Amino acid sequence: MHRQTIIALMSAAVLAAIAGCDPDDSASRVVTVLSDKCSLDAINGKTDPLVRVKAGVVEFAGWAVDSTTNTVPATLQVFLKDSGSFSYSLEAPHRIDRPDVAAAFKQDGFLKSGFLFQADLSSLKPGAYALSLKMPDDGRLVTCPVKKNIVID
Repeated sequence: MHRQTIIALMSAAVLAAIAGCDPDDSASRVVTVLSDKCSLDAINGKTDPLVRVKAGVVEFAGWAVDSTTNTVPATLQVFLKDSGSFSYSLEAPHRIDRPDVAAAFKQDGFLKSGFLFQADLSSLKPGAYALSLKMPDDGRLVTCPVKKNIVID
């Protein structure tokens, strides 16, 4: 074998070990799918695409469903990502009824698609964060992009 091939194989093995990946373990793979049925309606009651908040308790409200299966996964997370490599996940403690969403899509199964919860962001560094919604569900990660950003002062 060429020296470059050996170095490349060794590098791949080290990266897999560091990442905790086992390329032969298909059970540990999570399939990521995109959903286009979601909305982060308001942050602290504000519906603007960019919301400024003070560090502390912030309220998030909206709804989300898995558009690939037309179901409502039980777990929902609001995911914050800064411009660097930092990311933070907030888990909604429970889903709430959104009869307006169920009626709009004519899907009774969308009734529990809502969320409304408060999270303490005082431990996050000040700055801008892009937001998305994520719903882990039985070996899948349903990701729903939202067009909202938050700035923590």
